Amino acid sequence: MIEEKQSIDWFTYFKYAIYIALLCNVVLFFIDDWQAAAHVFQDSLPLSQVISAFAPSIDTAAWVLLLFVFELESYQIPDEKLTLSLSRRLAIFRALCYVVIVYALYGYLTTVLGFSSYQQFSYGVANDVCDLAKDGYAVLITLDEYKPLDAAACAELSREVFINSEARLLSDTDALSDTILLAWADLINSATWILIVVMLELDVRLGVKGLLTTTYRRLSTRAKFFLYAVLLSVAIYWGFYGAFLDFWDAALWIAAFVFIERNIFKWEEELRLHTPTRSEHA
Repeated sequence: MIEEKQSIDWFTYFKYAIYIALLCNVVLFFIDDWQAAAHVFQDSLPLSQVISAFAPSIDTAAWVLLLFVFELESYQIPDEKLTLSLSRRLAIFRALCYVVIVYALYGYLTTVLGFSSYQQFSYGVANDVCDLAKDGYAVLITLDEYKPLDAAACAELSREVFINSEARLLSDTDALSDTILLAWADLINSATWILIVVMLELDVRLGVKGLLTTTYRRLSTRAKFFLYAVLLSVAIYWGFYGAFLDFWDAALWIAAFVFIERNIFKWEEELRLHTPTRSEHA
């Protein structure tokens, strides 16, 4: 916990602006997920499929809550007020966030695996594809985005069409390939962030116990540099592909965790100067 806080300046304003923007993204992802689920689960949404249908919004909400906990622990709460009881409550809350985040990762995984349900359309005649409109079929545009199957949409499909009978969806080769890549980007992004917070947890816990060695710091810095590079690559991919909300969200999260890393770095500096630790205040 950083004990000497500076007066509110542009840096602080920028940090909180990032946090507010991330809160807004939770709403935007929920709207996207709701619209997608309205088609994929036209009859009803099984409870077992909620995490798969709303994985992005649930994942983002859990990450925002986890971010606030990191902010509280690493900056906002003075050491003398971070008692053992409060630390345990925060740890329990943080653990619940991790459960949701890992479950969301499972949702991204099921999305990737779900594309195996697409099979090549066997009729081979465009008019036969159009006949499926009466059964409520839609055309896959991109990840979680669809349009009704009508004459115009049918004409835009290539000769090689794939069908997902369970979700009542159609797609051509290009759209399906691009969507699968986006689904993999979601999965890689989620898994990478989990690795980063695991390393942050190690930084904090080892710091509290006075076990932060020079070798560990060097290895941790290199590993996190690689992981942030992966996240940046995924964000750039989203930016070039045109998935602006995903790109914007990824950029905000990278910026937000730069602030958290800065908080932890300053706190580690305090530990190296032999300032009182949390365990001594508990």
